[in-house]
Amino acid sequence: MEGDEDPRMRALTTLPRAVRRRHRHRLAALLLGVVALCLSHQLLLLALEYREYIYALLPEPPLPVQRREAATNSHRQPSDRQPSDRQPRILCLIVTSPKYHDTRSSHVAVTWARHCTRAVFLSTAGDSRLPDVFITPGAASYQELWGKVTQGFEWAYGNRHDFDWVVKADDDTFLVVENLQAALLRLDPDRALATGVQLRTWDTGSAYFNGGAGYVLSRGAVRRLVEDGLRGRRCGENLNLGANEDVNMALCLAHLGVVFLDSRDSLGRQRFHMYPPHELIDPRQANSITHLWLKRQSVFPYKFGYAELSDEAISFHYVDARSMYLLYYLVYVVNPNNQVTPINQIDRGGQVKGNKQVKENKRVNLSASDK
Repeated sequence: MEGDEDPRMRALTTLPRAVRRRHRHRLAALLLGVVALCLSHQLLLLALEYREYIYALLPEPPLPVQRREAATNSHRQPSDRQPSDRQPRILCLIVTSPKYHDTRSSHVAVTWARHCTRAVFLSTAGDSRLPDVFITPGAASYQELWGKVTQGFEWAYGNRHDFDWVVKADDDTFLVVENLQAALLRLDPDRALATGVQLRTWDTGSAYFNGGAGYVLSRGAVRRLVEDGLRGRRCGENLNLGANEDVNMALCLAHLGVVFLDSRDSLGRQRFHMYPPHELIDPRQANSITHLWLKRQSVFPYKFGYAELSDEAISFHYVDARSMYLLYYLVYVVNPNNQVTPINQIDRGGQVKGNKQVKENKRVNLSASDK
């Protein structure tokens, strides 16, 4: 048997090295092809899953021409408001800190905050430029924002008979208080109610109100929050609260049975906004890489564009000091219903001088032509 196997073994060992090398190369190429095919399949799946983010990286198209319906107000629900109706009393709790007193909150104090029934700034230090400050000791950093806000609502609870609703806002929020009052007019403030722009958390998908756009609690909700959630410790002991103040607030309110209301207008357009108007007015922003997350996390469709902005807007976020004055000027100062002085009644002193100058110019021109 050994003599029979030796010739076969010798034949195998005498195969040219080039042939053996070719077999190894073919096997390696096959394996690489299989790996490349698997990777291509995975990349294709990822591209399909995140295609919106890929599109967002492409060059931005020109701003399209946008139009609104001619009679937007015709879509509003008929109002049964009577002249004798009392406007809801709004307490504005504005979260700030000493490092932003100069660049943010002092400008809020002289603009929209004056339209609140009472505006109270939550800060760790007083400031003569802020007319009403509630000092929140031990809550200086962002990680301690939940403590700062709950201290503010504890104070609001102690003064709850002076207000119907409490709105929590940031020092870079712009609030149209009159639109908020109109939206709340027919609601009972002694029911446990809350509203704002609703989002979903990334991890659990639970709904919460974005804190930057501002959220509103009724007097009944404030009572339940403080008596049961904070002092009764139902929220702290039964919930896994984190660092995000607005998420904590929603978890606590939902745990206490507070009803969350849809804050959109009758056409389904958002009234509480997480961004400033110059971003919201651009429909291209809906597909920008910084806003794509809203398609997944917003409870209701969050739309961008001139035609999608509600004429009953209540709030805007990320508003700097210059834009704060600009918005206040456009909302409260420039008004088509204001009495406008006719042009022909303006003092003509400057116009007479202008006419004289025109005549002098004509005379110079004529004399130049005569020459």
